[in-house]
Amino acid sequence: MNASRKEFLAGLAAVGAAGLAMSKPADGRGVSADVPRLPPTSPRNRRPYSGLDWKSVIRVKTTSHGHCPHQRALDCYLKRGFGLLTMSNYYPSAPYVPASKMTEGYYRLHHEHGVSVNGTFVEGPFDWNRIVAPWKNDIDPKFRGEYPFNEGKKLFKPLPPGILEAPNAEHHYFKMANGSMNGLLHLCAPGSAYASGTFDAHYRFKTNKGGYCYGSGERWETAIDRMIAGLIVPDGGGVTINHPSWTKLNRAFMLEILDHDPRVLGIEVIEHGFNSEHYWDWALATGRQCFGFFVPDWAYDAKPNEVFGMNVLCVKERTVEACLRAYRQGNFYGALHGLGELEFTEISFDGKTVRAATDKPAVFKVITARGVVKESKGTSVSWSLPDNGDRRGPAVEVFARVKASAADGCGEELFSQPFMLQ
Repeated sequence: MNASRKEFLAGLAAVGAAGLAMSKPADGRGVSADVPRLPPTSPRNRRPYSGLDWKSVIRVKTTSHGHCPHQRALDCYLKRGFGLLTMSNYYPSAPYVPASKMTEGYYRLHHEHGVSVNGTFVEGPFDWNRIVAPWKNDIDPKFRGEYPFNEGKKLFKPLPPGILEAPNAEHHYFKMANGSMNGLLHLCAPGSAYASGTFDAHYRFKTNKGGYCYGSGERWETAIDRMIAGLIVPDGGGVTINHPSWTKLNRAFMLEILDHDPRVLGIEVIEHGFNSEHYWDWALATGRQCFGFFVPDWAYDAKPNEVFGMNVLCVKERTVEACLRAYRQGNFYGALHGLGELEFTEISFDGKTVRAATDKPAVFKVITARGVVKESKGTSVSWSLPDNGDRRGPAVEVFARVKASAADGCGEELFSQPFMLQ
């Protein structure tokens, strides 16, 4: 086992001490003593790709939000060329790492993380067979046969050599400032071992009778702090705001979430069936750095010519730590297909000129707060900032990002991360 793998597993084992301060009584469960106290961190990187040697860069394909409930889904990801797995499953919202440990019904029998119970965060473990027993006869007959809960067979075959794994989960059902519960806000946390909620989707096994929340149940700010506290690489990974177009996310609320902590990295721009570029550019136009994420969500079996959504991490070495740090620094780009039909071979900004290049001919668009400011066809593009004295100078442009569409008509499109110009 190499050193990075040992450190990764050690990080998982130690995550409980990463800021989740608990008090445990004799029965093994305890009420949270406090929410995580997070260490300070740097602002989101306003100039991604700085220092990358594009001639030697290693591309690691992955996604920050891709469900993988069975072997067929995993096979689809591997066929796409994924080098890093950060499976984002629920219920509960708990990491599926390492994949070798996962079984059918795993978290029904191995629930160690805390849960909101009657509005109070309570530490695990939870014995669901014992908890459900008092109301087992109230369970709908079509589900009652699953009780008592037993652990099933392994979910996945052994992974091919060289496939990296990091924790992640999709978290949901947060409390708002007015006390209401928000069922539409979904957040992923690639690189975080934090887990929330229960196995009981939609309370099929009546765990709500005991006050158990099947989602987070905490204020969204507190939940984000717990996600950050659970990061296995302190300066890598972070939190993403999921599918804003699908949820019709309030834009002011989106900014509030981005402003909560710089480790809230950005928003999903492409999700199978949804394009949120308008949300992305609106956030960027406010002067906030906001990284864009590209995800399949549940569309793991999308056809090659369909929109899929993939993040291509640009790293110097193929390790979990390097991949998570690439997320934190914005050293990745997005792809609709991610099948190698088109790749960026350069994305850079020297303070004056934005440059991008691809390995095959493409149609390039340079996009700023004013919209498309340059469009050209070829294997490279460059665009220079107007002088400060020009009314279209940096204060008006605010940001710049590059979009490249394959010229051969295959449908592949690539999206750089944005450079903040001020």
